[in-house]
Amino acid sequence: MKRMLAVFAHPDDEAFGPGGMLANYGQREDVEIHLLTATRGEAGMWDEESRLKVKGERLKIKNKEEIKIHHIRVEELKESAKVLGIKKVEFLDYVDGTLCNAIYHELAGKITKKMEEFNPDVIVTHDRLGWSGHLDHCAVSMITTYAFLHSTIGKKLYYYCITKEYRDPTDDNYFIYFPEGYDKRDVTTRIEYTPYWDRRIEAMQKHQSQKHDVDSIVKWLKTKPKIDTFILQRYRGITAKFPESDLFEGIISNSD
Repeated sequence: MKRMLAVFAHPDDEAFGPGGMLANYGQREDVEIHLLTATRGEAGMWDEESRLKVKGERLKIKNKEEIKIHHIRVEELKESAKVLGIKKVEFLDYVDGTLCNAIYHELAGKITKKMEEFNPDVIVTHDRLGWSGHLDHCAVSMITTYAFLHSTIGKKLYYYCITKEYRDPTDDNYFIYFPEGYDKRDVTTRIEYTPYWDRRIEAMQKHQSQKHDVDSIVKWLKTKPKIDTFILQRYRGITAKFPESDLFEGIISNSD
């Protein structure tokens, strides 16, 4: 069994980011995927028009007035993970928007502990630019890289990234700065996911509290090739040959 650990900052990063890749590998019987999410999405904007009708009993909350956005986003992530084929989802319990240098080593320790428990072959995280410029994404990228470099666990560390050609110009006003994307020559690995397009969209649509973003990203994705792009940032114990079309290329599974 091959193992992949995905490390992201927020609920919906798994679907809005490399959802096609995850749907691809999540359907394979020889691959097990676990997901670490640093926060529960507490700072997310709640789309009032599409507010989910969640029963308090399901969330173990008797008073519906006490249901907060992060309660909903946790449930949405669990549903998205099922669609994508992610075997296990874990939260590291930091607060959305607070991933600063004060907690870097603590968070790195939690990621390292998960790596030691799960023993993944491949680790996937945000690229250094956070793909959308979100500072939580940037922090998780750097902290996961630190954990990889200060451990002997894992053969490959991948950054999910978008190229300049793939970038949506309308995102310029999304955050204070939306990175310009990478040159094609920077990309080492491309995962084609056309057979899993419907599954990716289904996973995205589980995040209905973020409906505005879902609708915008789906509209954008429909115009693009069904390919997720990655940078193989670090690797060890293998010979890498580029370009790649498989994140497990060159790896003999830890459990083989």
